[in-house]
Amino acid sequence: MLFLLATVISGKAVLPSAEATDIYLTALAILLTLVYLLGIAFRPRRKVLGMGIDSLLVLILYAVGTAGLFAISRT
Repeated sequence: MLFLLATVISGKAVLPSAEATDIYLTALAILLTLVYLLGIAFRPRRKVLGMGIDSLLVLILYAVGTAGLFAISRT
């Protein structure tokens, strides 16, 4: 959504000039949002470590995503 807004404001395509980290962070944000949306839609009752499965999955994805961001930014 932000790429669309940036394109409208600047008047030229922003996505072709986006860095690898920008694309990576956008994909990670979409994935995390999708997990929470599925958690809201299906409302799992099972708890792991005091949190829902969706929250645990988001925590894991966030940690892996942050490590991946460090790996991408070093190249």
